[in-house]
Amino acid sequence: MEPGRTVDQKKIVFGVAGALMCFLFSFVLHAPASLESAAVAAGSSGPVAMRILGITLLAILWWVGNVVSDWQTTLAMLILWVVLAKVTFAAAFGAFSGHPVWLIIGALCLAVAVTKTGFFKRISWFLLRMASPTFNGQLAAMLLVGTVCAPLVPTATAKAVLGVSIAANIATAMGYGPESRGRCGLFVAAWLGFGASAPAFLTGSIFSYALYGALPETTRTAITWTNWFVAMIPWLVVFLVGCFFTLKWLYQPQEGSAMTREHARDEYRKLGPMGTKETISAALLAFAVAMWVLESVTGVNASITALIAAFLCFATGILETKEISTAVPWGQVIFLGGVLSMGNVFSSVGINDWLQVILTPLFAQCGSGLALVLVLTAMTLAARFVIASQSAAIIIMMAILAPVTQTLGINLFIVGILVYAAGQCWFIPYQNVVFAPALACMNGTVSHNSTVKGCVAYEVVSLLGGLASIPYWALLGYM
Repeated sequence: MEPGRTVDQKKIVFGVAGALMCFLFSFVLHAPASLESAAVAAGSSGPVAMRILGITLLAILWWVGNVVSDWQTTLAMLILWVVLAKVTFAAAFGAFSGHPVWLIIGALCLAVAVTKTGFFKRISWFLLRMASPTFNGQLAAMLLVGTVCAPLVPTATAKAVLGVSIAANIATAMGYGPESRGRCGLFVAAWLGFGASAPAFLTGSIFSYALYGALPETTRTAITWTNWFVAMIPWLVVFLVGCFFTLKWLYQPQEGSAMTREHARDEYRKLGPMGTKETISAALLAFAVAMWVLESVTGVNASITALIAAFLCFATGILETKEISTAVPWGQVIFLGGVLSMGNVFSSVGINDWLQVILTPLFAQCGSGLALVLVLTAMTLAARFVIASQSAAIIIMMAILAPVTQTLGINLFIVGILVYAAGQCWFIPYQNVVFAPALACMNGTVSHNSTVKGCVAYEVVSLLGGLASIPYWALLGYM
């Protein structure tokens, strides 16, 4: 069977299944007594709650089956909520006026500006030139330099592509051929450093913003850039140390390196002196990062800082006016803005309370933070084999688990972080939309299969990071 036909059949199956579930929940099935009671207590009714569930199931099945693009499915869900379930327009589309969406828009404009002027590339080579030309030295450099750069540019794909392109350059200079252990090891290290370290930072990637936006308002207001980073310090330390030693063990090449320390220095010198626009983009990036770090001191919301930086990118000519249509992935903004409304809509018809009654006894059996971390990791990995979209996986699980965490005394931020970190897997190609373009930058010299053991290593290290953070999170009052 041709691959194209298989994809089409999958879309048809999931498309029809989603429509059928929506129809059954909206017009055939009756609300369970427990859902009816929860809906009435919330000022709604069982039939309305059932319609919202049916429409949401349609969206989930369409996301899973990739029936249409994520943003189209999200838009269909919002429209059906308003038309079929009589949700108010303000409730369905209200997230588009919130801080998270505008933070995403502003930060992505800044990211494009910093990447366009070459400043991000300059930072990377500046740091890499100080590393040892050995495999271990470059392995450590990829992890450390990528992590330093991670909070500077929230566009995960741009960071990963740049980091991997540099890794390919270095692997060639070191004499590592196609599919060699050394080349594969440097690729995975670059991917992990520039891409997978993102959960440690609020500005790490668009997935960080998805998690941030999915938090309840009361929780979100207490999470600043600094709070987020401080909470993730133990995880980040375990991530860096664990990834270095596991990748060294998995990919240590038998041959020595042919690269000299001058290679990275030559690459840095090729960039030449900083131009006016690059200098401006560097200043704007420094301003934004400083304001995000000092948000609790200045009282200036992170979204306002991002929008000021974005405005100045256009005002100074770094970005052209027409680039507003390409600098921001508007489809992703529509997707995130739409699904971020899910929590409020669920709450308005009592679905949150209903899920709490059903799921709390199950999670109550965990009994400890250790068991909770293990259960959340297992749930996330299972979900990611079904839900291809990482953003959708994060937000769907947050919507389901939010009511449960309230009764267990666990901050939803911690639940989200665990889901986010575990969900970065790439066991199979379709699981990670950021990993795919990064791998493509190796031009066929590294296969997906040769990186899977790196994925296993990351998941084990990430899990250990979560477990090591439990007493620290308890000390901070999150658990």
